[in-house]
Amino acid sequence: MKKNNEANILQWKLGDKSATITGTDIKITFPFGTDITKLKAVATISPKASISPDPSKDRDYTSDVKFTVTAEDGTTKNIYTVTVEV
Repeated sequence: MKKNNEANILQWKLGDKSATITGTDIKITFPFGTDITKLKAVATISPKASISPDPSKDRDYTSDVKFTVTAEDGTTKNIYTVTVEV
């Protein structure tokens, strides 16, 4: 049986805010004064794919953060850049 070759982030949330995903760019804006140095994300990715680093861990988003999604086939990869603006 052929393994899935999809390596996509389908949805990205930080708290109750959903990000805009355009290609491999993920952007989200928070109100001025929001502390973005320890945020946990919830990512919905392609079935049977994996993501690294783990977005559910506290992460500093004061500068862009890159995440790699690897498809079930182990070969197909996409690198996403998450940009958080305040």
